[in-house]
Amino acid sequence: MKRRLLLQGLVALVCGRRVAAAPDATSPPSQKLEMSAAELRTVLAYGEVLVEGRQLSPDERRYLSEHVEDSGRRDAESLTRYRTTARLLDRLAGTRFADLAFDQRLALVARHRLDSRPANADETVGPFREEILLVRTYVVPDLIEGYWSSPVGWATLGYATFPGRCGDLERYTRRE
Repeated sequence: MKRRLLLQGLVALVCGRRVAAAPDATSPPSQKLEMSAAELRTVLAYGEVLVEGRQLSPDERRYLSEHVEDSGRRDAESLTRYRTTARLLDRLAGTRFADLAFDQRLALVARHRLDSRPANADETVGPFREEILLVRTYVVPDLIEGYWSSPVGWATLGYATFPGRCGDLERYTRRE
């Protein structure tokens, strides 16, 4: 029996195949490793309120979307935080947060102080205390950092070229 397992392992190694073990009946089902379109829309609608206080252009929204999707793919904890944020915002709104008019989204975020980090853990009280603390502690700075470190964030600050990308070559060759 040991020889057979050894040979199977050797064949699997040489052929690049994996010998699949029987799934454990006690293990929980694997979690989907991406956000739904509705969750992403909600997080992006929240990001618009948070980073600029206005509706973002398609380019600005695309960069924020890329940041959220990349973070969610790289880190399961970030994905969980984004999903929690989407659920919280939809519950507070009583409907899809992304479907609210922009001024209603702005008012809801301000009312629940979801636009700032908590000064201390006791600051937030209420029925969704844990979720609000999570959003204010982790998601707020993440979305702000993701937006302002993108090319559109840098352009807003007046930089013509995003760091790491080639700019106007004449800038490098002309006299000072």
